[in-house]
Amino acid sequence: MTNPITDSILNYVDFVGYVSVKEYIEKRQALNKRDQFDDYAALKPYQTIAVVGLAYPKQEVQFKGKGYGLLSRYSYGTDYHSVFREKLKQIDTLLDSSGVRSYSSVDISPIDERFAAALTHQGFRGKNQAFIHKDFGPYVYLATILIDVDIDDPYHVVDNCGSCTACIDACPTGALDEGFNQSLCLSHISQEKRSLTRAEIPHFKTMVYGCDICYKVCPKSKGIDIHRHPEFEPTGIENVNLIELLSVSNKTYLKDYGNNASSWRGATVIRRNALALLYNQNVKKAIPFIKESMTKYHSAWYQETAKTILQLFKEKKQ
Repeated sequence: MTNPITDSILNYVDFVGYVSVKEYIEKRQALNKRDQFDDYAALKPYQTIAVVGLAYPKQEVQFKGKGYGLLSRYSYGTDYHSVFREKLKQIDTLLDSSGVRSYSSVDISPIDERFAAALTHQGFRGKNQAFIHKDFGPYVYLATILIDVDIDDPYHVVDNCGSCTACIDACPTGALDEGFNQSLCLSHISQEKRSLTRAEIPHFKTMVYGCDICYKVCPKSKGIDIHRHPEFEPTGIENVNLIELLSVSNKTYLKDYGNNASSWRGATVIRRNALALLYNQNVKKAIPFIKESMTKYHSAWYQETAKTILQLFKEKKQ
């Protein structure tokens, strides 16, 4: 049996779970973790954290092959932040009209969304750090709503990873070998504004943004492919032409990718990743385009990566 608040929220999202603000703070402090803002003051006027989710499809587009790079599956279609913001605005309005004060956010609050989600017992935190929902698996987007009333949510018995090591075994960089090492996570590396090392470059083979390997091999995603939201379906830009990417203007890039979740770090990060893919795919005709790109993109980390890639091409010829 649901309550009126849950019914209202579920008009806009695929699932919702609750954890008290008190429990969340206590559990976070017990871990001795430093939160993003290291301050729970913004949470204390509220009693409950509602973690809401939208499921997105697992199915990927077919990789076009040499000279192309794929975007991570979670970035297909419209940026989920934009989709969530519209839905959260409607939820806040609905709750406010019923006399419930709320504050919603996606990716910009001191709440660790995955940690809070696991506390709702709607799912669990996997060994790959993903939140794995009991019905939708790992392919879910999360957001939170702070609510100023106490909500008594029934306890749900949820699964766990058990002895499964599929994601650990499949991770190409060993980021999961001893817990989770973010500095080794390929998805994280693909979003950092820094030069790529010789040790990192070989791992960029088909993905120009993100990784997805640990999601794809997770047994909890088997047989699940949710197509509830047209906003998260492919739009045709998921296979990125790597040489064109090196040449295209920032204005054109934003026109094509500005509404995509991959664009938040800017075009130069994606271009830097493209350099590694072009080398690993042995696209020798890209060499003059790489040299030309160095006259246009002056970030030290881009320049350093381009020099390394050109040197690797040179060494391959010898």
